[in-house]
Amino acid sequence: MSKKRRHRKATKQGLSPETLIYTGDRAEFPIKVMTIRYSEESYFETEGFAKQMFNQPGGFAWTDVRGLSDVAMIEQIGSHFGMHPLALEDVLDTKQRAKLEEFDNGLFFIIPNLYFNNETLELCNEQISIFFGKNFVLSFQEDPDDTFINIRKRAKEGLGRIRKKHTDYLTYSIIDTVVDNYYTLLDDVETIIFELEESLHHNTAPPNAKSKLFHIKKAVNEFRHRLLPLREAITRFYRTESTLVDEANRLYLRDVVDHVSQIFDVLDNERDMLNGLEAYYQAESNNRLNNVMRLLTVISTIFIPLSFIAGIYGMNFDNMPELHLYYGYYYILGLMFFAMVGMLAYFRIKKWI
Repeated sequence: MSKKRRHRKATKQGLSPETLIYTGDRAEFPIKVMTIRYSEESYFETEGFAKQMFNQPGGFAWTDVRGLSDVAMIEQIGSHFGMHPLALEDVLDTKQRAKLEEFDNGLFFIIPNLYFNNETLELCNEQISIFFGKNFVLSFQEDPDDTFINIRKRAKEGLGRIRKKHTDYLTYSIIDTVVDNYYTLLDDVETIIFELEESLHHNTAPPNAKSKLFHIKKAVNEFRHRLLPLREAITRFYRTESTLVDEANRLYLRDVVDHVSQIFDVLDNERDMLNGLEAYYQAESNNRLNNVMRLLTVISTIFIPLSFIAGIYGMNFDNMPELHLYYGYYYILGLMFFAMVGMLAYFRIKKWI
């Protein structure tokens, strides 16, 4: 589904802090909740918010909330795990920048899940919030689609290290999944850039090439703008001194930091490519205009002497010497023809046409 965001102004003016209001534009989607409990030996999952699964000894629990339309449900889930009201407010305020906040009972992470719409050439955003503590993880997705199905599959089948690690590794896996999706976005943008470049080089660019360049450049700039605070947040996550982060897992967090740096490099390269294409498109447009103007100038130059001759013999004075020549009309036409051929030949020799 489309993840396009409408930047509507939040209607929270005058309200006290910690007021929980959903400010997004997906209120029509019903909320879906999945509760998962796993350990190295077992895995259980159920739909809905199952409180009893968090009270069992051993293992870890993960509640994945998809959709933010039910404010009461989100408040109930957050309050059960002692989420600070300001953190819950940020979950529902979907215009937040990426960030990491540390609380006494857990770490709170906000990360944008970005997609590129190939039809509208717009960057689409879904806010994902994560709150994790010693033995639990809460994830809040703005859209109802299942972004973390692969993570659940790995946990269910016992693949990888998820069931052997703690909640910080699960949080890392969620963040890594979102960051990996950015590579798909970059590939989509790069494909369109290469197609535009090829069409411009072969003079087969579509009429809306300028508009496509503008929209792609806007999407790339917005992507980079959203990535700047994310790099800071992930770096803080990597360097945090919180006891919730296992030292053995910092290597994985450093890998995510490297991925974000690589994405920045690709974005800068794509921005340079777009700037080059924009300059090339403008140069081609100017070149086509110059060719048209040159052709019109040649035509005008040819017709100047022809108009002069026609003007001279169109004055109809009685005493004009050639006025009564029997073949005068044909002589003048011949003179005009040879004048035109001579000028064309001269322009050709000079390589003006």
